[in-house]
Amino acid sequence: MVAPSVLGQPLAEPWRRLAAILADLIVVGLLSFLARPWLALGTGVLLIVLCGKSDTAPLVLRTFRWITRALGGVIVVLAVLALGQSSLVRSAKVDLEALTGAGQSAAMKEEVFVPADASAAQLRAANERLQDQVEKLKAENKGYLSAGTPWMYKARAFTKALGVTFGWSGVYFTLMAGTFGGRTVGKLLFRTRAVKINGSALTYFDAFIRNGGYVAGVAMGLIGFFKLLWEPNRQAVEDRIASTVVIRT
Repeated sequence: MVAPSVLGQPLAEPWRRLAAILADLIVVGLLSFLARPWLALGTGVLLIVLCGKSDTAPLVLRTFRWITRALGGVIVVLAVLALGQSSLVRSAKVDLEALTGAGQSAAMKEEVFVPADASAAQLRAANERLQDQVEKLKAENKGYLSAGTPWMYKARAFTKALGVTFGWSGVYFTLMAGTFGGRTVGKLLFRTRAVKINGSALTYFDAFIRNGGYVAGVAMGLIGFFKLLWEPNRQAVEDRIASTVVIRT
């Protein structure tokens, strides 16, 4: 059922929607230049807010909400730790190296100096010291391998994997539309907005489902997007999936 507050609203013209999505794709492209830990941070925030905060939700939904919040919190912590190892943060003198438990070894700190006019005895002594240093480094490396990968580096690997599997588009379209009531940067620029046809507020979960519609539209060879040209209410596949329409504001 279409809510009275939605009836009579001017629908966004196709050219506005196309221009808005192109602007959003530019933003997503720029975000992709950020280090993957930033993407993991955004994903963690998304999971924390995804299921809303309604106290009247069914018990199953509330349980699932706390599970996603806990998972999001863990991802945020791992992302922050991983950020400490990225060049973008380390250039600002933030360094979490001590948290890995793997500071610079004693063998790495040793220096072997050989003067230009070294005698045969000095060369032999330097060679012995170098051989001793190599053996120490081998032993330390073997100890690291037997102890397993330090948890800090596991966090970095996890956030990198998360960056590959989720992507900036999901984080961007979900957080932006959920935070700004159906608006993204592109929609703000071209004065459009996605609204629920039942008149309810667009939630983060609605925005997440709507982003899934973008994925479906691409999988359909873009035909799902062109539906707005002939659908009575100009609903593309993402609007059908999320029960939304895009209006001009």
